Amino acid sequence: MSTGPNLHEWNFQSVAVMQAMLGMLSPNFRLVTLGHDGTQWLIGFVLEREDAEDREEIEDFETEWDALQSGPEPREVRTVVEPGPLPLTAWPTRALYQRREAVGPRD
Repeated sequence: MSTGPNLHEWNFQSVAVMQAMLGMLSPNFRLVTLGHDGTQWLIGFVLEREDAEDREEIEDFETEWDALQSGPEPREVRTVVEPGPLPLTAWPTRALYQRREAVGPRD
């Protein structure tokens, strides 16, 4: 029975995501998450608008992330374009990057 990744594995993969993202984030990136579904790592990107250059950066990210692994590591990379309010991340998903945004009007 698999209980999922341990804390060391979570921390290793969190750092791997951060290293693979170095230099790739444009102002269009709103959120980057890391999760695990029991069988594979789930890496999520939320973009504000569709952008071919950002999509290419995400493809390059996948190669960079794979290179940081000690062997084959099952993963799925998901990209969502969402200009509206960001969804809250549900446990155990980790938000590794979130762009600072105005939450609402100030009085």
